[in-house]
Amino acid sequence: MYSLKLKQHVDSAGDAEQVSGEPLWTEAVLPGCPVRAVLCVTAAVTVLLGLLWLYRLIFCPLLLRRRLDEVGYVTEKQRSRAQVANEVRRRRKTGDLPPVYPNGWYRILDSSMLERGDVKDVTVLGQQVAVFRGLDGRVYALDAYCPHLGANLAVGGRVVGNCIECPFHGWQFGGNDGKCVKIPYAEKVPHFAKVRPWPSCEVNNQILVWFHCDGEDPEWTVPEQQEITEGQWVYRGRTEHFINAHIQELPENIGDFAHLNFLHTPGFISGTDLRFTGTRICTFLQHIWKAQWEPESEPNKHCSRMFLQHTLTVFGQHFSLLDVHVVARQVQSNQITGTH
Repeated sequence: MYSLKLKQHVDSAGDAEQVSGEPLWTEAVLPGCPVRAVLCVTAAVTVLLGLLWLYRLIFCPLLLRRRLDEVGYVTEKQRSRAQVANEVRRRRKTGDLPPVYPNGWYRILDSSMLERGDVKDVTVLGQQVAVFRGLDGRVYALDAYCPHLGANLAVGGRVVGNCIECPFHGWQFGGNDGKCVKIPYAEKVPHFAKVRPWPSCEVNNQILVWFHCDGEDPEWTVPEQQEITEGQWVYRGRTEHFINAHIQELPENIGDFAHLNFLHTPGFISGTDLRFTGTRICTFLQHIWKAQWEPESEPNKHCSRMFLQHTLTVFGQHFSLLDVHVVARQVQSNQITGTH
């Protein structure tokens, strides 16, 4: 703030003589001005953060992760969920289990996560895998550990052409077959110097590797989803839940649509704790489900489609605005794609 003062002349007698018409601007601070400034800055920062949050919510892919102790565990006797999860894991009976991992294709990365010349260290099916994109644009996957002295090829290794170079001694391994093609300080490469290659493919903007318990070659391919490849569907994010379960239990649960109207009828406001989802206070809001599976024909007999209809009732009244009709495509036993 500024105030206007008139310039004065002082004579020899000490009397001040005011001279009009010659203004002198001097700074004057009003009471409470610093407080107002702080409030303005706080409001501006709050608005800016709100706009940033809104931008991320609307335009950035959503990624939600649920830790192991956050899903499916009830705490009692002042124990944390992590303690309950560990205790359940210790009490689990081994018994007769199916094969550790079902044969099939497994997603390891999104295509956007691997640029040309990039290398990623991936843990999949209990194994460490070095995944890289060669200069030809193709994706290759090899066992991560160098057969020389055991260095992890994905930690400090670099892409040379369509090969990956070990960060310790510069051995280079071809992406196609995993054979060593160059040792910088040797004229001859031993024939046994190689790492195991993983059959891989890139389809529907995902990178997948093939696993077979007996080491057999891929028995089928992942069909292309035209809505993805033609850009009709846009990636908007995903959720990740870490749980204690055999890997095959999840696809088997997805196929069990008979439990929908028994377990998932209570409204979403009833929560996820099964001890309270059936309480009467929440029965005014209910979900109604109808589902049907149909297998596909050749050459996609390893695929099937689920037709799912959902309606919502509030105090027994049907709200058609909230009806949902979904066609989900299940590829083998571990990939689900919704079509509409």
